[in-house]
Amino acid sequence: MKQLIVTIVFLMTVIILTGCEGKLPTEEPTITPSIPTEPIDSQPNETPLDLSLFENSFGFSSLIVTNRSNIDQGYYEVENEVEFLNALMDQDTKIIEIKNDLNLGSIEVRNMLEDQQLNLEDYRPVYRAHSRQPLLHPILKETGVGLVRIVLRDNLTIFSKNGSTIRHASFLIDGSTNIVIRNLEFADLWEWDEFGQGGYNRNDWDYFTVEKSNGIWFDHLTFNQAYDGIIDAKEHSENMTLSWSKLNFMPNDFIKAQIEYLEENIEDNPYYKSLREQGITAEDLVIYSSFQKKGFNLGNTTDGEGFETITMTFHHLEVFNLMDRMPRLRKGDVHIYHIIVDNQDVLNLRSKYSNTSLGFVNQGLVPTEQGAIFMEHSIFKYITTPIKNHQDSNPDSKYTGSYLVRNSELVLSHRTYFGSSTDFNSLWVHTNPEPAIGFQLRNYEEIPYQYTLNDVYFLPETFSIYPTGRQVINDFDWLYIDTNLH
Repeated sequence: MKQLIVTIVFLMTVIILTGCEGKLPTEEPTITPSIPTEPIDSQPNETPLDLSLFENSFGFSSLIVTNRSNIDQGYYEVENEVEFLNALMDQDTKIIEIKNDLNLGSIEVRNMLEDQQLNLEDYRPVYRAHSRQPLLHPILKETGVGLVRIVLRDNLTIFSKNGSTIRHASFLIDGSTNIVIRNLEFADLWEWDEFGQGGYNRNDWDYFTVEKSNGIWFDHLTFNQAYDGIIDAKEHSENMTLSWSKLNFMPNDFIKAQIEYLEENIEDNPYYKSLREQGITAEDLVIYSSFQKKGFNLGNTTDGEGFETITMTFHHLEVFNLMDRMPRLRKGDVHIYHIIVDNQDVLNLRSKYSNTSLGFVNQGLVPTEQGAIFMEHSIFKYITTPIKNHQDSNPDSKYTGSYLVRNSELVLSHRTYFGSSTDFNSLWVHTNPEPAIGFQLRNYEEIPYQYTLNDVYFLPETFSIYPTGRQVINDFDWLYIDTNLH
């Protein structure tokens, strides 16, 4: 009898939630799922895995992205870097399935092409050496850094069934529509910033830069450290989604190789040497360097034009040690749900070296210039500045953004808080002195797509059962997109 009651309660909850379109408030929320803040008896996901969770982006990109499973023309399976570039060179290509890891550094690619009596210049429409080449990382100095260009393309999918890794390259998506990037890892696009003393402004290496494009779905991706940002959006970038992804900013061999190089050449790197002379160990500099300084810059310059229509969804993300910009938004709209950002390592190292010149930022949502960020059913851990709504020296309110946080958990070193930004004495408030402005999406009256909300209590277990980042999922069709679910 008890089992029957639990089952009925669970089914009623599902009926209430499934198909619920987000209704966006000005001040008062209208999405109010009837879910307990503590479990009753049962746990979620006791039934077999529901892979339909992955058959739609359940974000802004669902308004544009279409099904791929019925495409039989323009399908390339690529096993190496040259085959990948050849597939991109074919304007009729619709699907690129990556079978193996790809090393797309500019020196690597040039050498591979020359081995086949091919010329790098002939591939300029789709690939170039990045304008900023590495200065200090011993591996990148050997490989170079490349730029993959997805320009004026429509209905293109790049994916891997086995979760292949792409190294040493940035991607530009420009003037394109209905683009899907799924089930890949991106790595080895970072080096120590000696000359900017940790500002990380020179190299402009983002994993993805999007501009003048509509309908981009990034899904089941694993991101390692990048010199600049993870995804940047410029003018007229609309209907983007990042889902079921892992941002894994932890120590790794690539970071260790850089610190080892600096230790061996310490006299040539005075900024690094000054940190060591302050008592910061090489081991801790590996940890510090593994933190990602910048995340997502949506609207890339102050007072820029064409940012008003930026729309992006972030959902089902695990983020470890992102120091800033989750995201920073200028003028557009962002919807966030079901993400966990855990900055405990950042907080611990900052406490250890608080009396040194080692620079730390530890902040999350940064809405600016009338941009609107709506976050719900998410968890921020050990983020000392969870919200900053103004990021300009000019105090004019036109540089202030709006935010609404609903039913989310804030874990601090001394307490845990659950609630919404509209609650009395809420901790979900901005910490800078500029006053708040009323919340309202710029492009919609309400969230325009279907999505389902679950209690944050279950979010860690959801990620245990449905891991984020690149995966191998047997019998799953990465090309099937159910366009009815939006």
